[in-house]
Amino acid sequence: MEKKTLSNILEGKIFRIPDYQRGYAWENKQLKDFVQDIDALIDEEIKSHYTGTIVIFQPKNEPTEHYGINQLEIVDVVDGQQRLTTSSLYLSVILNKLIERGNEEFKEAIPIYLYSGSKIKLRLSNDTEHFFFDLISKGNANVNATTIHQERLLNAYQFLNTHIKSQTKNRDAISYLTNLFNAITRKLNFSFYPIEEESEIGMTFELMNSRGKDLSSLELLKNYLMYWVYRNVLNDSDKENLTHLINKSWKEVYINIAESNGSENQCLRLGWTLYYNHSPKKWDGYTGFKSNDVIPLRDFKKKSKEDTQLFIATFTTGLAELSKHYSAILKPNDKSALPNEIKWLTKIKNAGNIASYLPLMAASRKGVIDGYISPTAYITLLQALELFSYRVFLWEGKRSNTGLSKFHKWADDVFSKNHSLESIIDLILGTINWYSNEIRFRKEIYEELYDWYHSRRLLKYTLYEYELWLLNNEGKGANPKLAWSDLSDATLEHILPQNPKENSYWKKSWPEVESKKYLHDISNLVLTKDNSHYLNFDFDRKKGSPGCGHCYSNSDIRQERKIAEFDEWTPLSCAKRRDTMVSWIIERWGIDKHFELPKEVLELEDEEEIDS
Repeated sequence: MEKKTLSNILEGKIFRIPDYQRGYAWENKQLKDFVQDIDALIDEEIKSHYTGTIVIFQPKNEPTEHYGINQLEIVDVVDGQQRLTTSSLYLSVILNKLIERGNEEFKEAIPIYLYSGSKIKLRLSNDTEHFFFDLISKGNANVNATTIHQERLLNAYQFLNTHIKSQTKNRDAISYLTNLFNAITRKLNFSFYPIEEESEIGMTFELMNSRGKDLSSLELLKNYLMYWVYRNVLNDSDKENLTHLINKSWKEVYINIAESNGSENQCLRLGWTLYYNHSPKKWDGYTGFKSNDVIPLRDFKKKSKEDTQLFIATFTTGLAELSKHYSAILKPNDKSALPNEIKWLTKIKNAGNIASYLPLMAASRKGVIDGYISPTAYITLLQALELFSYRVFLWEGKRSNTGLSKFHKWADDVFSKNHSLESIIDLILGTINWYSNEIRFRKEIYEELYDWYHSRRLLKYTLYEYELWLLNNEGKGANPKLAWSDLSDATLEHILPQNPKENSYWKKSWPEVESKKYLHDISNLVLTKDNSHYLNFDFDRKKGSPGCGHCYSNSDIRQERKIAEFDEWTPLSCAKRRDTMVSWIIERWGIDKHFELPKEVLELEDEEEIDS
């Protein structure tokens, strides 16, 4: 291992971030530490500062590439991409500012550290390669971030630019920028370490500690697998094939997670649940994979080396496949979605607690693609899960981990083809009745629940679904004018106001007992774009007439228009709308058939909460 400055490291090489690695991950905390270290090199006259490690790997038979008039080696960055990327961003800001101030000589530094023509010295992976080039060559005013990694790059550029502005307010800008440039290129010291075998990559990570943003469980597992291959696979051909498989699979996983803005830990847990153990108690993150009954490194008494190698290959391939379904579930699109899938996935996401269902959803979706589950059964499953969310989480207010062990067991049953999806759906419906008794549910909604306003998520979801139903049945399937993401307290309108004025229509028409009863009931609540348009006006003013501006009659929200059909708003009007709403809710989320739950299902315990 050799100590080098950035100038030494960049000489004679083009650096490439392999596309199986995660994208740019630094956020403000890491950026703040970075600029403080560099400012110290200026302000405190420190000669050098150790900032971390750069590990490179040069693939076999990798050609060199023209860069300006030179022919440079191409090397993969195994460790240190966050520092190299941030250093490049900072240098681009510094050099642009120096050149803008007339220091033309600094143009010569651009091809040394950043780019020459259309070739870049540090080539990022996947969705950030061209974005990064545009950012350092054109500045942040000429780029548009569309992915999470691009957003982080843009944020870093803006953070660094803002820091320089703040530091040059009360000092000579050119002197500061010149010193900053020298500090980054000549005073930052890196431990530089080239490795020769690709399977050494995992061992390198196991043996080194990196400053910056901690590696995720997914990254740690990949490195452990690479180390396992390096240590335990003796045949060169097998070693090369398994290493290639791991890299290829991790590339797919990172791409799919990035496309859906998903969670690496959540996706990894999905693979663990379906390929190793469905019990939530057994999940221990990255550490669990290193146990002797999963992927032993040295002790093969519980699991042979051959079985371990087979499990690594199976799990690695399977994780890549599952990540596609994970991405399609979290962020469905018209190109890859199954018929009606987007509709029901959106509802489940809006209702909340989708994390509990992920293994079952992914296993079932995989079954559809593989041909042993019908698309109809899959959509029926999604409908049952949405019903579970409404009745158990929203209506009953149960904890987000309720039913977790059951859902994971059912996921395993579907994945291993032990039970049909149709039988699992019946168990879900029976479990809904177990947690939210049907008779009690109907009694409460008809006779007891009059305070919907203080169960905001339940209220918003119910009213939003009612709006979709009205649009489908009376609005010829038109799209809603109010998006789910727009909903807030300001989009909830009390028809009978919470604070009516004395001598108003409301005080005359509403006895105090009836007012208290209906005020926060769903019958007196309606979605609107902005309730500040209505305040505590009388009903005639709120109702208005077509063309009058902000009023129920003129609203493009269907349920507001339904309120305008009433001549007046009295307790009798509220009771009539309540009957309509309650009947619709029963039809939408009631269960007409009784399902018995087997003893083994009832005995499954609820487990700890998981990432949502």
